[in-house]
Amino acid sequence: MIQNQFFWLLLSFILTVMIFSYIFGDNPLFRIAAYLFVGVSSAYVLVLIFYQILIPKLIMPLFSGDPNQRIIQLVPILLSVLLLFKLSKKASQVGDFSLAFLVGSGAAIILTSAFTGTLLPMIDMITEPFSIDTISFQNFFGGVFIIIGTVSSLLYFQFSKRTSKKDISGFSKILHYVSQIGIVFIGITLGSVFAGVIISSVIALIERLNFIITFIYNFFIG
Repeated sequence: MIQNQFFWLLLSFILTVMIFSYIFGDNPLFRIAAYLFVGVSSAYVLVLIFYQILIPKLIMPLFSGDPNQRIIQLVPILLSVLLLFKLSKKASQVGDFSLAFLVGSGAAIILTSAFTGTLLPMIDMITEPFSIDTISFQNFFGGVFIIIGTVSSLLYFQFSKRTSKKDISGFSKILHYVSQIGIVFIGITLGSVFAGVIISSVIALIERLNFIITFIYNFFIG
């Protein structure tokens, strides 16, 4: 047990050092470690898909489900078989139906998730400070601030026809100035996201450096 543990710790140490070798530029050690990580991750995802999706949800119902369920299961199997024709240049058009179904269903899922998981919660968050039950000066001020940030950010990303300055009406000028306020909110949001990424990267770097130092110390001293 201890030998197996030491082997995996040693392997982790070697792979970590190989990744850190990128400091000196692109080299074979870094490429080997990167290929190993990509290969292991791909194999892990493939095993999860096979044992958690294909077998329990596609193959097993064909043998243990009722006749109606078996007929329904033939649909994804048929689409999967048609999708294999995309590997051939001559017969690739046969798989267009499966690909279109895959893209369409994926787009529908994404739009539904964006509407129910992002848009509706955002609307609730914007309208909640103006609720009669929880109305207060602080909530009202925060709600107005959120509305200004939301509206100005959406106006900044609007897709409209560009016109010359002479053709811009008074209302269009107001929308233009409001959209400029959105730049501030977008900049703060992107800055906080970037700061979060940097902090996460630094934490990961510290953890790996601590692992290297601890391994070397335990190997030679401990």
